[in-house]
Amino acid sequence: MDQTDEQAIDFLVADFASGEHDRVPSFFVRILPELVAKVMVLKKRTTVYCTDLHALRLDSLMGKLEEAALLENVRVVHAKLETMDEDAHLRPGMLEYLANSHSSLTRLDIHLKKKCFIPPETFDIGVLNNDVVGYLHEYYMEYSDAKVGLQKVHKCLKKGALLVVTMPCSQYVVDNVGILESVGFEFLEGFDINLLDGSVVSINHFTEPKTMSSLGHYSFLIFIRR
Repeated sequence: MDQTDEQAIDFLVADFASGEHDRVPSFFVRILPELVAKVMVLKKRTTVYCTDLHALRLDSLMGKLEEAALLENVRVVHAKLETMDEDAHLRPGMLEYLANSHSSLTRLDIHLKKKCFIPPETFDIGVLNNDVVGYLHEYYMEYSDAKVGLQKVHKCLKKGALLVVTMPCSQYVVDNVGILESVGFEFLEGFDINLLDGSVVSINHFTEPKTMSSLGHYSFLIFIRR
C-alpha cells in the first residue's frame, strides 16, 4: 500500500489534554460508527490520539482502553499543548502494544516513533473535552501559556478540520468563543441540551458564557480551523 492509499483510509482524531478520561475515544471508536452505520458505510479507519502532559494519567487511561478493548484504534501520547509540535512521545506501553500489532499502525504512529513530534495539519478533527479552555486560562496559568497551547492546537489540525469544545464554563467561566477565535478558529455553532427533558437551545456569539454547561445540562461548541 503506498502512502496516498494509506493516508486515504485514516481519519485521525485528537483528544487534546485528555487526562485519564476515555469518553472521547469511546465515542469516536464505538458510538459514532454505530450511529453512522444506519445511514452510510465508513470508508476510513478512525484512530484517536489522546495527548496529555501527565504521564501517569496517560498510563491510567491506557489501562482503561485495554480493558475496553479499544487500543487498536486509540493512542496515548505524552505531550504538552505548547510543545507538542516539537516533543511528543507514545507511552512505553503503547509502543510495546504497537510492536505486536503492525496491522493497526498509521502513518502518524510511524512518524511519532521515529521523530517524536506531531506534524502540522495532522488531525481531521480535534476535541477539547470537559472545559479544557477554562482550565488553561484559570487553573494552569502559573505553568502553562494558554494562548500558545491553543495556537498549537490550531496548527496541528488540518485546514477545514472541526474543533469540538465540550462543557465550556462548567468549572471556569471564560469566553471560549472569543479566546478560540483570537487564535484562528471560526465559531460555527453551539448547543445546550437540558438532560432532564431533552430540550435544546442554540448557542451563538451573544450567549453569555456563564449560562453554558449549567448543572443538569450538556453544552458543546463547534469551530472550524481556517
